This record gives sequence, C-alpha cells and structure tokens, in this order.
Amino acid sequence: MTDKVWTLHAGCKVNLYLDIVGVREDGYHEIESLFYPLPAPGDTLELRRVSGQGLRLSCSVPGLDASQNILSRAYERFAEATGFAPGVAAHLHKFIPMGAGLGGGSSDAAVFLCWLNTQAADKALPSADLAALALTLGADVPFFLQQGPAWVTGIGEKLEPAPCDLTGFTVLVVCPGVHVDTKWAYRRWDEMHARGLVRPRKELTPEMSPIMSLCFTKPPRLWNGFEEVVFQEFPMLYEVKKQILNHFPDACVMSGSGSSFVALFSSPESAGCCETAMRKMGLGCYATRA
Repeated sequence: MTDKVWTLHAGCKVNLYLDIVGVREDGYHEIESLFYPLPAPGDTLELRRVSGQGLRLSCSVPGLDASQNILSRAYERFAEATGFAPGVAAHLHKFIPMGAGLGGGSSDAAVFLCWLNTQAADKALPSADLAALALTLGADVPFFLQQGPAWVTGIGEKLEPAPCDLTGFTVLVVCPGVHVDTKWAYRRWDEMHARGLVRPRKELTPEMSPIMSLCFTKPPRLWNGFEEVVFQEFPMLYEVKKQILNHFPDACVMSGSGSSFVALFSSPESAGCCETAMRKMGLGCYATRA
C-alpha cells in the first residue's frame, strides 16, 4: 500500500445561540441554535491506507477506548452503506476538550466521512446520503460536513446557512477543563423544566423562528438555555463567566451544554487582556480574529 499520509484538520463549533424549545414524544429535544465554526481548538487526524480491511485507530488521549470512538462507528456505518471497507490506520491527535460543548467528536467524524467518501470512488455517497449517514452518528455531525455558520433546528438535523458576520471581532474560546456530560445536562433540564424551574425562551415553532434575528445584530445577542441548569451543578463555571465579563466583551455565552465559553471582543486589546488572565487561571484559551 502507499506510504502517503493524509493529515486532516477538524475544527470545532460554538453555539452563539441555543435554546431547548420542546421535547418530542420519543424523548428527543427540539432545539433552536446558531452554530458557528472555528478553526481552534482543533483536532488533527492522520490517515494511511494499509493492506486488508478495517480501521486501526489510535489516539493521543491515553485510555480512550478505540472501539467506542465515534471514528470507529463512522467507519463501520460507511462500510455498511457503501460496501467500501479499506484498510485504514488512523491516529487522532486530540486537542478539542471532551465534554466542552465544542463538538469535537462530531467534527472528527465528519472529516473522516468526507475522506472515506473521496477514497470510495464509484461507491461514494451523494451529499444528501452522506449527511443522512452522518446524522445517525450524532446530531452535530451533519453541520461539520458543510461550511459556514448555520441556523440549526429540529433535533439538530435541520440546517440552514446563516449570514452571521463576525467581521471585526476577536472570538475567544475559553475552556475551563470541566467535563459536562450532554446526556446529563438534558436530563437535568427535563427535571427542572418539569418543576417549572426552567422554561423554553419561547414556544416551539415548526418553521424558522423570528428569534433568529436576535443573533444577527452587531454584536449578536447571545443566549444559552443550558446555563441556568449547568451553573447550579458547576458553580465554578459561573465564576469563570464572571471573570470573562470583567474584561468587557461585547458578548459572552456558554457553548453547547458546557463547559466552554465563547466571548466576542470588538477591542483586540481587551481580548488579549482576557486571554492572558484566563491563561493565568490555568484555563485553555483560543483566539480567532474573524
């Protein structure tokens, strides 16, 4: 087989807006969210074609069970759908924190699926079929198959390109290093919602919501319905947000179900001061100039 090594970059996403707007009869949660892609933090996936069939996966994170990794599931489902099951040796350099609300696993799966599809030649899937397969791996995976911000509805499977322009802002992602389990966060939201302690920001709507316009002011009006749930269990995250706000961002919000935050700064100097302060606290920081 070839000695060629493919090096793929898998970026992350942040949620500039996220609200749980209803729960379906099958238990899945309906959301409305503005997903924004960022290059950092990002994972690196190194791939080589090898003899035989199957995926040989290793990871820079010690103890990560390769059989449970989303990349293994992506390979298996792609092979089932197409009959294309090449021998692949893959090594994942993991830099996107897990349990941080940045979609790292979903991003890894998406870049791997795209690579497999390019290798499959006449067995390759049309884009719509590839997106449908991606959805079986996780609600966020289809987002990473496309480029650019997207307004996301349904259980995460409905995507519409969003004209979200952050030109002029420094986008700072702060990673406190706390693992927040997404399934736990939804269960706790359900419990608090049943007790009347949280409620959707608005009623469930079947089509595009007028509230989307709130996200496209300058600066965007950011919102995350998980904050009041997660901050109760993880007060340290509330303290981190307060520290970020002390540096006067134009906007700041938790991403996904936590634990990362995204802050928008129109002042590069304020962004730099915040980044320095966060690093002194031992937190991961990643700045992108939009």
